[in-house]
Amino acid sequence: MFKNQQFLVEELDKMTIRFLSTIEKWKDFSNLSLHPIELDNKKWKSVEHYFQFKKYENSDPKFAQILKEIDSSKEVKKLSLKNKNYPKDWEMINSSLLKRAGKKKFETYPELKKLLFSTGDEELIEANPDNSLWGEGKDGKGGNFMGKILMELRKNFQKENEK
Repeated sequence: MFKNQQFLVEELDKMTIRFLSTIEKWKDFSNLSLHPIELDNKKWKSVEHYFQFKKYENSDPKFAQILKEIDSSKEVKKLSLKNKNYPKDWEMINSSLLKRAGKKKFETYPELKKLLFSTGDEELIEANPDNSLWGEGKDGKGGNFMGKILMELRKNFQKENEK
């Protein structure tokens, strides 16, 4: 087999895994999954709760507290989209917060880490047509930042396991 043919076969063997809170097999990869975590000496009902609280904790602390107390992560996300009173530099700091919270989630729930490992080296895409930054967007060409964070976490966990 020629070198180019081997590359093509390897590429065809790869699969893309699309995840979203509504896709049963991969729903737990979503920040909306209700897997409580403990970070910053506080308990959070989900990664989404933590993320949205952090978004407003300094600019609108009362609103942040309301978000923290809501039971549904979907409601937290929905309500947070209505409030534009967040820091101007939010876009610069938000991915590091999600990496940190995602890492904690997978460390806290070994079954989720096992599910993440089960994806091998497949590309992970947040199949969110309504978000072209964190997901793939309507046209499938979005930033997929959430998928990239999960792939980075997977790689880092795999390195830790090799030690």
